[in-house]
Amino acid sequence: MAEAAAQGVQVQGLCRFSLPCTGGFKKYHDSLSDRRAALYAPARLDARCLWFEHIGLPGLARQTDPDFTLHLVLGEDFPNPWRARVEALIAAVPQIVPHWRAPEDHRAICRDVLLAGRDRSRAMVAEFRLDDDDAVAVDYVAQLRRNGPKLARLAGPNGRIALDHGRGIVMQAHADGRIETHTLLTHCWSAGLAIYLRPDDPAIVMDFPHHKIWQRVPFVNLTDTVMFIRGDHATNDALTPFAAAASVPVADAEMPAILHRRFGVDIAAFRAAWSSLSHR
Repeated sequence: MAEAAAQGVQVQGLCRFSLPCTGGFKKYHDSLSDRRAALYAPARLDARCLWFEHIGLPGLARQTDPDFTLHLVLGEDFPNPWRARVEALIAAVPQIVPHWRAPEDHRAICRDVLLAGRDRSRAMVAEFRLDDDDAVAVDYVAQLRRNGPKLARLAGPNGRIALDHGRGIVMQAHADGRIETHTLLTHCWSAGLAIYLRPDDPAIVMDFPHHKIWQRVPFVNLTDTVMFIRGDHATNDALTPFAAAASVPVADAEMPAILHRRFGVDIAAFRAAWSSLSHR
């Protein structure tokens, strides 16, 4: 049994949490110090920690397959009290490994973290990326591991293939405290997208721009079940591409149960916390 598991699929993810670095952002800053000041603004960190606690963390803590690692990458100077808050939040989820890094090239940091995390005894590694306001469903890791052997038969000669879970929910939070949810069918958004690689492949998930990954590797898009949440609010680095997605009608009365069942999210608690934060 142990030998069979060692030949299976390793699952590891990357989440950059307000990481000061060069590159990796769409919003322009004149200097690294300007970027650090923007990322570490108290109101912004309050919002990002709230999203991570209420939206991102519950689904990770409740994965039906606990055999995964999420590398949480933060700046070595990530300030208190938010550093202590993050450390307290992840303490009960051993799969989340924090990395406190000095500012340098974004791609170099990600490569160092992910390649060091590879288990070379596995047949393949499934790598995914999340923002700190994204979420994956409670069976996401199980789906990645279950589908790996099937997708391996479709991989290119270099062993690479991507799996895109294209049904998700955008949680849109407004400055006045309102929360709207939109269930969508999408194509190669970053949350819910993973790439399978050979453990000795020098590439990492961050080498493949998510919206262009279909141009680089074979990929499969599954839309049978809701698999991700994307946060939409004022501190996003990029706008949500609503025009590139198809709406899936879901009754408002059904959404709290869907969010709780699929992501462990208590939408009432999040609404209350967001409203309180917005009205400070």
